[in-house]
Amino acid sequence: MVVAASLVRGSLAQTWCGKNYMANQSVVPPGGQFILPTRSAEPLLSFRCAPVFRPYLEEDAKSAAFIVDTPIVYDWIAGAEPISLSSNSGSSGGSTGLGSLSVTISVGSIHTTANVPLNATGIQIPVDISTLAAQKTAYNVTCSATYSTPSSSGSQPANVQIFDTSSSLLYLPDTNASVTKTDLRTGALWVRPASGNGGAFAPFVPQGFYINFDEYLATNLSMIDQLKDDGFLHPIPPYDNLTIFQQVIERTISVGMYIVYDMRSNYQNLSTVAQQVNTYASIPNLLNWETAHEPDGNSDPQNAAQATYDLIYEIDGYHPVSIVLNCQDYNFSPYVKGADIVLQDAYPIGINATWSPVWNTECTPDFGHCGCDNCQGQMWDVKARVQTFKDRLNILGFDRTKSVWTTPQAFGSAAYWNTTPTGIQWAAMGFTSFSHGAIGSKSYQYPTTTNNETSIEGTASALTVLIQKYVQPFLVDPNATSTNYNYQGVDAGVWYNGTSYLLVVVNMNSTQVYAPYQEMGLGWITNATKQVQRVVSIYEIPTASGNLTGITFEPGGIGIHIATP
Repeated sequence: MVVAASLVRGSLAQTWCGKNYMANQSVVPPGGQFILPTRSAEPLLSFRCAPVFRPYLEEDAKSAAFIVDTPIVYDWIAGAEPISLSSNSGSSGGSTGLGSLSVTISVGSIHTTANVPLNATGIQIPVDISTLAAQKTAYNVTCSATYSTPSSSGSQPANVQIFDTSSSLLYLPDTNASVTKTDLRTGALWVRPASGNGGAFAPFVPQGFYINFDEYLATNLSMIDQLKDDGFLHPIPPYDNLTIFQQVIERTISVGMYIVYDMRSNYQNLSTVAQQVNTYASIPNLLNWETAHEPDGNSDPQNAAQATYDLIYEIDGYHPVSIVLNCQDYNFSPYVKGADIVLQDAYPIGINATWSPVWNTECTPDFGHCGCDNCQGQMWDVKARVQTFKDRLNILGFDRTKSVWTTPQAFGSAAYWNTTPTGIQWAAMGFTSFSHGAIGSKSYQYPTTTNNETSIEGTASALTVLIQKYVQPFLVDPNATSTNYNYQGVDAGVWYNGTSYLLVVVNMNSTQVYAPYQEMGLGWITNATKQVQRVVSIYEIPTASGNLTGITFEPGGIGIHIATP
């Protein structure tokens, strides 16, 4: 199988994820582990601010805004500082009684002040930036917060604490070329129509596939038509035939698809990067740039992705930059500095998690390559990887400015993998990724298997439309709240938009499980027949006992439900 073979060839570096993996090599701990924050016995303020959109255009100047977060935490995450709370503030579990902060946002000659509740997230402050000059270089932003608490003696001045943080504002000239904005409230992309004929910006949650350019697209442009419902295309380089690559661009424009430009083959060659950015930045359907592909697996220089990132922003700035990380825990922090979008690509289905069939060696945290780094060979691996990446970005202070996407496994039956995921398993990887914070999905890769209703391709076309219609509106809604639950191996993501609840469920067990709605934060459901719309319901037993107040899933069952009080 070409896909699996290429993945093996890609792992022929001296090490993979910093680990030796061949029989003639010794065990050498890889290092590079992510450092978790230490706990604090006293409350800390994690004060952060960022523009609502990146970039803003001149046409947005009057409606620009910043988003401010003021959570109380007990871990020494990036930027956290001790805060002395008011003696009558009560529990730090909510904002009631904690008081507020006077927050000033300064950018250039603009200074805007507003009161923000303490221990709150997602507070928007309008900032008119029309007096600034639109430019390629980002503006430095300073955010200052003042917190006052009464002194122990009423005759004494109030206790004043001041907190500072910084951000940046990318404010670019208007353009008729393509622009991909990122909504930093949700991480979602906002784009104009891919046709290049103008139109309003709208949110877009990518769901689609990588596809090999030389092997497939260069010989069969009709594959673009097969994938057009996905809304975007990611050709895998090299793009050796530039004439046909231009035809790919033109065909995707004609069918209304965005395209990702991939520089994995030469992202460390900055002169080549500059040439590519200058050539393709203005095409009307460019979604984003992708640079480093599995730099952690290959042990690429740790500053390479950031150097490329900085250069791309010097030249372009209108499109975000993504990278793909393969390792569970190897130099995460330096590599993510080179990205706005961080993709995970754990491929657990069909592996032997403890013994490599390719290298005939064992796999441990310090040695070996089994096709999925430090994995258990279960759906749980994808859930854990997405959640871990989200948690790390928050610890590093990037929770607003960098987002996580997922790469569901769409291949197998060769090399490290003894089977190919079924269509339901493939869908489940995407479901659990969305539940744990992913805001985009690119499966590796197309074409996958025979096009029947149980295959990935047989599932993808219908599922993409349903996710766009029912799931995307919740993911891109900055006012929607979300949380996730785990009940006896049933993974559930729940969103609430003020009117309805979205429930995305995956049974990760190999046994049947009954999951009460109450265990998923929806205890108010007393009659699911009337209160719940089952948008997707696979391997679910709707007639099972207790079904009116819960869900009974067969092994591997998945569901998308809309619940309305």
